[in-house]
Amino acid sequence: MRRTASLFLCVATVALIALGCSSKSETKETVVTGSVLLDGEKLTMGEVYFESEDGKASARGEIAPDGTYRMPSSPLGKVKAAVRTANYARFARPASKDGKTVTVGGRDGTYTPVPKKYEDVATSGLSYTVAADSVIEITISKK
Repeated sequence: MRRTASLFLCVATVALIALGCSSKSETKETVVTGSVLLDGEKLTMGEVYFESEDGKASARGEIAPDGTYRMPSSPLGKVKAAVRTANYARFARPASKDGKTVTVGGRDGTYTPVPKKYEDVATSGLSYTVAADSVIEITISKK
């Protein structure tokens, strides 16, 4: 009985190891970093949104106050992109009468609206090819 149990345990261990080795997980997403320039100036508030060409995968990354974004799980391959700032209008900084910086809603950065066409992947005209650990600089204009 003891020998049968040991044999079973040995076979089960080998099977689990074989399963682990044979099922290579092909990652279909990657980290993307970069910045967004609007007429040559870095945006410091908003988000970048990527959608795979087939529409089955998407990812977003928030634009940091230093003008960079980080998207931790972007789909690989061809993507359509959007730059969204409209949802951040509520964080717009009011003018300070005493010259101090005013932060609204705990957010740093400055709200800058982008043309409406960039808010949606269907109208933005932005497309990129994402490879492993891509750095993608997005340049848009008010025109």
